[in-house]
Amino acid sequence: MKNGNAIAIYNIAAKNLQTAQVCVDRLHELGATHELKLLTGRLQRLAFRATPIEEGQHSEQTEIGRNRP
Repeated sequence: MKNGNAIAIYNIAAKNLQTAQVCVDRLHELGATHELKLLTGRLQRLAFRATPIEEGQHSEQTEIGRNRP
């Protein structure tokens, strides 16, 4: 059932990301550069955290990178 849980969680994330994308598009329309810069930082950190760990990569290297502000 592990795969089923992963699919359910993915579907929730995908739905919420679609909402975030709409918000980003609207912020662009409004010219809200400050808010977009804030979101850019958060999304970059999220993208890093979402990157799968490749085989052969040391877990300590991953933890150091993931704990960056």
